[in-house]
Amino acid sequence: MQHLDKRLSVIASLFTPGGRGIDVGTDHGYLPVALVQSGAALSMLATDVRPGPLDSARRCVRENGLEGQIETRLADGLDGLPLAGITDIIIAGMGGQLIAEILSRRVSELGGVNLLLQPMTQAPYLRQWLCENGFAIRQERCAVAAGKAYAVIQAAFTGEKIPCPPLYALVGRSSEDEGEDACTYLETLLGREEKRLRGLSASASPNPSEIAEAETLTAGLREILAARKQKGE
Repeated sequence: MQHLDKRLSVIASLFTPGGRGIDVGTDHGYLPVALVQSGAALSMLATDVRPGPLDSARRCVRENGLEGQIETRLADGLDGLPLAGITDIIIAGMGGQLIAEILSRRVSELGGVNLLLQPMTQAPYLRQWLCENGFAIRQERCAVAAGKAYAVIQAAFTGEKIPCPPLYALVGRSSEDEGEDACTYLETLLGREEKRLRGLSASASPNPSEIAEAETLTAGLREILAARKQKGE
């Protein structure tokens, strides 16, 4: 059975049971192999824009004897890929802006698809883009792997655009995850905002609006963490 780290395990846990999925930017192909091995996925299409990682994925698929259930393909995002019959699309390990750009090219075809998105950076950008382009964030699950905290966003296209205030863009629904990894994720966000606030305040030409926003976000994160601590007591 293919071993997955905590980050990939969380993504796998949100996959539609018995679904057919696409893993965009599959890298070594560990996730599609694990999904098929466990029976969670009936079939997977594993893609990458780079030939090197795709060769690694093909090797992993071949070594596990899953050529009949996992197809590998060189592709840029979702460009040119068949989406008919696909239940899940995984886009993980990329920047939030790149994930948004990949989705933007096939928005009209994503109705009914379970989107599992894991931004390495620019998560606020991705959340804001989702809200502004008719996607609902169903839930978020956090994971700590190799000393870093990540949020996995489960989203679906509804066509309804919703407001995305700055604190929601920063936190999303990660605050609803009751696991310890969510605390680590939120504490990481707080640390970054506190550092940004110190930098803005110490600037030779401080921007009052930027400082006010950083203060609001910092206060909001502190309130979220305090409420979680109180709930756990």
